[in-house]
Amino acid sequence: MAAADQSGVFGGLDPTEYNPSDPLVLFIIQVVIIVVTCRLLHYPLSLIRQPRVIAEVIGGVLLGPSVMGHIPNFNSTIFPPASMPMLTLVANIGLVFFLFLVGLELDISLVVKNFRVAGSVAIAGMALPFGFGVAVSYGLYRTYHLDDNEANPMSFGLYALFIGVAMAITAFPVLARILTELKLLSTNVGTIVLSAGVSNDIVGWVLLALTVALVNASSGIVALWIFLVSCGWILFLLWIVKPIFRYAARRSGSLDTGPTQLIMIFTFILVLISAFFTSIIGVHPIFGGFLAGMVIPHEKVFAVGVTEKIEDIITLLFLPLYFALSGLKTNLGLLDDGTTWGYTIAIIVIAMVTKVAGGALAAKANGLLWRESFTVGTLMSCKGLVELIVLNVGLQAGILSQRVFTMFVVMALACTFLTTPLTTWLYPVWYQKKVALWRRGEVNWDDVVVDHAPPAPAPAHAARPSAETVRDDSARLAPLKILVMLTRLESIPGITAFLKVLISPSGYTASEQSDAIHPSRRLAIEKTDSTGTMQQSDALVIHGLKLEELTDRTSALMRASSIEDEDSPLSLRKDPILQSFVSVGKFWDRSRITGAKAIIPDHEFAEYTANKATDLGSDMVVVPWAMTSEADDEFVTSRMVRIVKGLYESATCDVVVLLDRGFDDAAVEHVNEGDNAANWMFARGGQGERHHVLFGFFGTADDIAALKFLNERVFLNKNVTATIVYRSSDADSHDSLASVTSAYSERIVLESVDSTMTDVSLHLLAKAKEEIRSSSDLIILGHDALTGSSASSPSGSTSGLDNRQLGVLGELADRLVASGVLGSIVVYRAM
Repeated sequence: MAAADQSGVFGGLDPTEYNPSDPLVLFIIQVVIIVVTCRLLHYPLSLIRQPRVIAEVIGGVLLGPSVMGHIPNFNSTIFPPASMPMLTLVANIGLVFFLFLVGLELDISLVVKNFRVAGSVAIAGMALPFGFGVAVSYGLYRTYHLDDNEANPMSFGLYALFIGVAMAITAFPVLARILTELKLLSTNVGTIVLSAGVSNDIVGWVLLALTVALVNASSGIVALWIFLVSCGWILFLLWIVKPIFRYAARRSGSLDTGPTQLIMIFTFILVLISAFFTSIIGVHPIFGGFLAGMVIPHEKVFAVGVTEKIEDIITLLFLPLYFALSGLKTNLGLLDDGTTWGYTIAIIVIAMVTKVAGGALAAKANGLLWRESFTVGTLMSCKGLVELIVLNVGLQAGILSQRVFTMFVVMALACTFLTTPLTTWLYPVWYQKKVALWRRGEVNWDDVVVDHAPPAPAPAHAARPSAETVRDDSARLAPLKILVMLTRLESIPGITAFLKVLISPSGYTASEQSDAIHPSRRLAIEKTDSTGTMQQSDALVIHGLKLEELTDRTSALMRASSIEDEDSPLSLRKDPILQSFVSVGKFWDRSRITGAKAIIPDHEFAEYTANKATDLGSDMVVVPWAMTSEADDEFVTSRMVRIVKGLYESATCDVVVLLDRGFDDAAVEHVNEGDNAANWMFARGGQGERHHVLFGFFGTADDIAALKFLNERVFLNKNVTATIVYRSSDADSHDSLASVTSAYSERIVLESVDSTMTDVSLHLLAKAKEEIRSSSDLIILGHDALTGSSASSPSGSTSGLDNRQLGVLGELADRLVASGVLGSIVVYRAM
């Protein structure tokens, strides 16, 4: 027998046969089936913004007796009763550590800052459903509990207490993710809901612990001992363990740089010991994990660092097992009569309506509008993870029968499923903006404020610039408002060098160029000129937008919630990319640079940027695209293509893509110093500030807009020279170019090509090889000119860009990259 076992399947081993001495094989099969099923279900559900717990529970229901259990021998083969203790043990270990993450995620300071409103919303949001839960528990107790042999005999008081808690609970982890995904964290509603959710979670866990302690106690004196020892353990953790842990973390540098391995060992031991202690005193091990998370230091990057180290294996592997087990215990076949379905519907209605009503009334009493108030109540009705944990605790303790457990699982799924669509309907983006403007006193309530939407197609003469607009010099003194999209640190040098080209003292009055103006006079000079018309002394108004991806990870949520905290290293003021970008503005004249940060889902980058540009009244969005071999990998290429395409479709201003190939003019030089050799990065001064521009003018609308941009901004810089290539047969192009360049005859050369568009593009390529001598030079192309050139381009393969990039940049840009031209490339698309 032993020989057969060691020879595996070749010796006749059946992998699905449970072997108590070696349960790993079947355990792996179970884990793979559960995890894969849950992930497959999560993808379509995520498209309608449903949290992952919905997929995990539904996956368990599908694998359980409700669906797959009807397949002969499926459950007895894949999930035999003898294997369930092993699966349950691993799932419960994962659950203990997940509750540790929940405790780690809770920020008590939110409750302190919003004590009055958070307390009132939490109390009202718990009291009303708790009371109605106690009322419905009477019928459940008499109908299902008294005659059920599976349930533990207990008084109605304990049963009603548990049902009330199950009705009143709010799932803080899922709630926080919904707020983040809907971009409500920084709103008034989000702040109230988040702080109330923390209060609700803490009170709910305390009540659940009390209920379990009372159920497990054999007498009143035992229950009192459990309560007193639990209080003593909490005080021990808060007053003894927490200061020692903080001291050790500070001494090891973990508070500033993240947890070390030694600190992580201490953390794991603390979680396990706390879970062990709360288990042996008769509460539940999950409360020990939750308390351990509460005492871990939350300041600086420590809590985020701890979360990042353990969250993936907990949330992606262990937690699906636990909620899949909930589904396996859920038998929808038990909902087999009208009375049972009547109670199920009543439970769903009571849980939803009382939560919404309680939260809404409390929010309205604190000065919110009715629509905001109902949004608060709807968000507080979210059940999710925490509700299912509570129900499983009740099932294990014998409080709930399997039939009542199934009713409440259906309620939890329904309430969680409805939270996001109801919130989106009650509190749309246009309404949020209207309320924000109204509260700032910028609009009357009856004013119409609409959401951002791409403008309706307009006639070409209205939507696109014409050649005549290029010759209009009246806008030269107006500041150029630019929104710069920032996603990677390596894009900072190139984009700042590009923006610096747009700053020139030319075109400004003597008073504006004065080195110093007395404060009492400066305001008048900036606001009015001699004719009394409004003026603006800034050449550029630049807004840097730092975007980070919001993932399903708890650490990503913690980072998102830390943006507004100025003391956090993750805050806006301490972000290294924004700090590097904004600090450049200190050394530039006639410019004002600001910054903002957002953590949002990756697929919303383009839409969020376009909406932000509209809010700021930006003239253009600049997207830096670092074309280095390290950065231009598969992931970056896919993301940048998606972003640029999205901006082309949704932006209401011009979009400029900078293919940065080292525009900051920095280089790496190998330096020998005696016996030592080193690579040094250097940047040229003086001559390094000069730039040569090569512009291919094909007469399209984007070319005309690009020419206007060059005329009003780039050519004003006396350190810029340019060559403009165009078709001589195009008389309008010749007149426009001659008018524009007449004032810069010493720095700009016009070259006409008397041939087709294909020959113009070939001449442009040849000119690029001849004149573009360094990465600090620029090649500027209109976006719609590329289509024309590629349509009639000569045959031959290119290898500069892949097919996805060609869709947003064009074949001409591809051939410029493939030809080995050193300069950076600007693709200009007009609104």
